[in-house]
Amino acid sequence: TRGRAPYDAILTHGFVVDTSGKKISKSDQGSAGKSAKPMTADHYYNKYGGDMVRLWVSSVDYQNEVPFSEELFQQTSESYRRIRNTFRVLLGNLHDAGPEVRCSSFSVSDFTLIDRWILERLYVVTKECIEAYAAYDFRRVFTVVNSFLATDLSALYIDITKDRMYCDAADSPRRRATQASIREITETLCKLLAPILAFTADEAWEHLGHSDSVHLQLFPQPNPAFAGTEATTAVEELLKVRAVIQQAIEKARQEKLIGANLEATVNLTLPETGFKSPVLNDLPTLQEFFILSDLRVTRGTELAAEVSVCEHAKCERCWRHLPDVGTHEQHPTLCGRCEGAVG
Repeated sequence: TRGRAPYDAILTHGFVVDTSGKKISKSDQGSAGKSAKPMTADHYYNKYGGDMVRLWVSSVDYQNEVPFSEELFQQTSESYRRIRNTFRVLLGNLHDAGPEVRCSSFSVSDFTLIDRWILERLYVVTKECIEAYAAYDFRRVFTVVNSFLATDLSALYIDITKDRMYCDAADSPRRRATQASIREITETLCKLLAPILAFTADEAWEHLGHSDSVHLQLFPQPNPAFAGTEATTAVEELLKVRAVIQQAIEKARQEKLIGANLEATVNLTLPETGFKSPVLNDLPTLQEFFILSDLRVTRGTELAAEVSVCEHAKCERCWRHLPDVGTHEQHPTLCGRCEGAVG
C-alpha cells in the first residue's frame, strides 16, 4: 500500500520435526499415534531454564528442518555447562583484580606470548560473532564461541597460565597482565553471549563488578592492538612441538617412568630447517608453555622428544622440579620464585 514491503528483511525457518522426520506442533499433544512427551516451549523453560532453551535455538540450523527430541535437547546442557564453568574459572582468576586491571592499562609489550595469542584469537572470535549476528547466523555464534572456550581457553590458555596465576607474586607484572587479558576475554564473552544467554551473561557481568546490566551495553569491537597474527603464528609452531612432547610424556607415563609432566626432563630435538620462531630460543617461555620443569633443546635432523626423570628437587609450592630448591635458607623447600612470593 505504500510502494514498499512493511519490513526491511524477512527471516524464514523450517519445521521442528521429531527423530523420524514428522512435524511437531502443539496440536499434536495427546493425538493418536503421536508421542505423549511434551513438546511445548514452556515445558523446557520450566525444566531447564530460559537460557538453555535459547542456547538450543542458537545451536540448530533453523533454515532447514530441525530434528528434536528431549535427548537431543539435553545434549545442549553439555555446552551450557562448559560455558558456565569457564565463566566461573575466569571470574575466579579475577578475585583480587579490580576493574582498573584491564588491557588499556598495559602496552602490548607487557603481555607474554600466550597472552598476546589469546587476545589475537579473541579479536578473530569477536569479529566473526559480530558478522554472524548481522547475518542472523546464530549457529555460527554458537560454534565459534564453543570452539574458543573448549580449544583455546580451557585446553590451552587457562591450563598454561594456571602456574603464574597460582604461584607468581600477587602483584607481579606478568600475573596482572594475564588478569587484564582475562578481564578482556570475560567482558567480551558476556557481551557476545548476552542475546543468547540472557540471564547467565548478566549474572557474570554483575560478578565483574558492574552495577548496570550487560543488556545496556553495545556489542564489543575487536581490539585493533591485537589484530595481528605474530603470536598466533608462533603458537601454532609451538603446538606442533607440544604434540610430540606430549606423546613422549604419555609413553613415559604408561611405562611408569613418571607420573606428571613436571616430573620429567625432556630432551627436545628441533629440525635444522623450519621451526625458526624466536620463541624457540626462549627457554622459560617454552617450559611454561609445555608445562615442564626441565627442558633441553638441541638441533638435529627431525623433530623428536625423549623423556627421563628430572633429578632436581620438587618445590612444595609450585610442584616444579628446579635446581635452586634447597638453596634458600629461610624456605629450603621452595624455589626462588616461590620464596619471593611468600616473602
